[in-house]
Amino acid sequence: MSRLPSPTVVPATLVGLAVAAVTFLVGLGPVPALVVAAVVAVGSGIVVGRRSAGAVRRALSARPALVGEFPRLHNTVDGLCLTHGIEHPGLFVIDSPAGNAAALAGPDGASIVLTTGAVDRLGLVELEALVAHLLVRCADGHLRIETTAASMGRIPGASLGLAAGSDGPDRMVRTDLHGADLTRFPPGMQSALRALAELGATVDVPSSTSRLWLLQPDGRTDVQTSIHPTVDLRVAALEEC
Repeated sequence: MSRLPSPTVVPATLVGLAVAAVTFLVGLGPVPALVVAAVVAVGSGIVVGRRSAGAVRRALSARPALVGEFPRLHNTVDGLCLTHGIEHPGLFVIDSPAGNAAALAGPDGASIVLTTGAVDRLGLVELEALVAHLLVRCADGHLRIETTAASMGRIPGASLGLAAGSDGPDRMVRTDLHGADLTRFPPGMQSALRALAELGATVDVPSSTSRLWLLQPDGRTDVQTSIHPTVDLRVAALEEC
C-alpha cells in the first residue's frame, strides 16, 4: 500500500472547514458544525477518488480501443498479461499522431492510454516493450493516488506529498528496466523510446497529468524534468540490463 498522503486530504479538509464555518454562522453549535464538516469532507474525498480515473480519461479525450480497430494492441496486452499473470487493464487511445502513452488507476482497476500514433507506427517488438512498461506502471501502488491528483488539476493541496513521496526520474528508469524484464529484450524498449521521441511526444493534455505519461507530454525528451529523465539517459540505463 502506498505511503503517500491522499491528494484529496487538503482540498477535502478545506471544504470541511468552509462547511463548518457556514453551519456555525447559521446557528449550529461548534460540535454539530464539526460533525457536519467531517461528514462532508470524508464524503467529498471518497467521491473524488472514485471518479478520478474517468475524469482523467475525459480530460485526455481518450476513447476505448476497440478490438476490431486495434487488434495488435489487444493481442500484445493479452499475451503479456497471460504470460505473467497480470490483471488485464482497460485499453484506451487518444487520436493523435504523437508517440506517447499513459497509465492511470481507479477503484475499478488500472487502464492504459496510448496515442494512435504510438499504436500504428511502432513495430511489434517496440509495441510490446511499451505495453510492458505500462503494465509495470499499472502495478505501481502510487498510481491511483497520482491519478486522483491529476483529476483535481489546480485545486489547492491536490499534489501535496507526491513530489516527496516518489523519486522522480529514477522511478521512470526503474519502470523501463522492470518492463524489459517482462519482455526479456531490453533493446525493444530502447527502440521504442527512440521511435516515440522521433514521432514527437507532444500531446494536448492538462499539465496536471504529466506524472502519468511515459514521456513528458509537452514533448521535451532531451531535457530532464522533475518527473521524466531524458530519452538518452533511459536508453543508456537499459544498456546495463
